[in-house]
Amino acid sequence: MESIKKTILILLFATQAFGQAKSDKSSNVKKTIYYVNTVYSQLHQNPSKFSRVLSTFECGQPFYVKSAPLSNFYNVEYSNYQGFMSVDVLSKTKPQECWQDLYRRFFDNIEIGVTEIHYWGRLQDLLRRGESR
Repeated sequence: MESIKKTILILLFATQAFGQAKSDKSSNVKKTIYYVNTVYSQLHQNPSKFSRVLSTFECGQPFYVKSAPLSNFYNVEYSNYQGFMSVDVLSKTKPQECWQDLYRRFFDNIEIGVTEIHYWGRLQDLLRRGESR
């Protein structure tokens, strides 16, 4: 069971790397690169945190931002994925303190599946950031 989960994660990351190379060739338009700055974040079909989730990505994942923010969401592109991500989960600089990188041995040893990754990303999307009133 553990080897299946590791295989799934390896395939997930390999497809993302292959997709990134393919995306670079597909367009000559200069786009701004932003990075996911939360543990997990989700790509949505529409500019709403309640819209259909297309995929979940981890901290440090690069995205091409295609346009200015639309109702607190960037229109982004990664590989064959195109959708919307919250402005709260993207930054112009690659984060230096991603949990997955800082605690790699821990993340490698816990049995976290695709479903759990989805729900962690969902939690990050629905959290309200900022100060209390």
